[in-house]
Amino acid sequence: LVEAKTVERSVEAVGTLVALEEAVVSAEVTGRVRSIAADLGDHVKAGQALAFLDPTDFRLALDDARSAHQTNVKALDKEKARLADADTTLKRYEELYKNGMVSNSQFDSARTQFDVARAQLSEAEARVEQSSAKMGLAKERLDDATVKSPIDGEVRERFISKGETIEANKKAFAVVSTGVLKFRGTVAESAVPQMKTGQAVMIAVEAFKEREFKGVLKRVSPAVDAETRTLAIEAEVPNAKGELKPGFFAKARIFTRKDSGVPFAPESAVYSFVGVTKVFVVKDGAVREKTIKTGARDGSFIEIVGDVLPGDAIASTNLANLFEGAKVNITE
Repeated sequence: LVEAKTVERSVEAVGTLVALEEAVVSAEVTGRVRSIAADLGDHVKAGQALAFLDPTDFRLALDDARSAHQTNVKALDKEKARLADADTTLKRYEELYKNGMVSNSQFDSARTQFDVARAQLSEAEARVEQSSAKMGLAKERLDDATVKSPIDGEVRERFISKGETIEANKKAFAVVSTGVLKFRGTVAESAVPQMKTGQAVMIAVEAFKEREFKGVLKRVSPAVDAETRTLAIEAEVPNAKGELKPGFFAKARIFTRKDSGVPFAPESAVYSFVGVTKVFVVKDGAVREKTIKTGARDGSFIEIVGDVLPGDAIASTNLANLFEGAKVNITE
């Protein structure tokens, strides 16, 4: 009998595993490498030190900037006190001038002193702001003497050595994020209507022949490549144990839908000759020849696509001698 089975439909894709994120870490300042804190294959966290440059010059520059800033802050305090005195004097002279107790020139002198004190305070505030900025820059440069990883991941490559003097912006490390990998691949043009983000994906690689790794389809290209007639896709694959490696060639099965009540017949009941595939449906002691196509496989059963339904009785022996209308005996 033809059996009804449930089939998960899938589309195949081929591609490559790549890191979800990759960062080339550069030195932000020029200096001599004092020590290396991470090397090839090491797991690192975002913000973790990868290497240390000699901080001596940067620390001295910070000390100088801090000293200059403190001097400017003290000068600002003096100018504030001087302005307060000038303000008090000006207010007193205003009252005296109103009462005719001081001359016009004396009042003008007091007002001039106040204006000068206010201008000097503004200059002192500007110097404090400028020295604060320089001190912040010096702190940043001292911090940049430590080369840090910007992401969680593993060190893919180290480009610097201990004792080497490196220039600012010289690449020092390459760090890849491997906790989740991306599968980048292509599917045939005919599969385009079936591709939807969120679909389950099973990834197979040569290094683990007996296993598959589950992922999720995340991105589908909006256009088909005109030369290859394929569609680019991306899936994300969890890789908490780090077993998968960026660069692996991979094959993917993208599950598109689940069909139930699909007719399956024993493979022994399917007859092929000169490119034509058929089965022989038995009804009322005679056979009816049905031309079909085959689909998915399930053990020794194969999907039948054609005018055949679950529950139909079909011949499974002596197929080469059967023909339309041939009389047969059914044996259990």
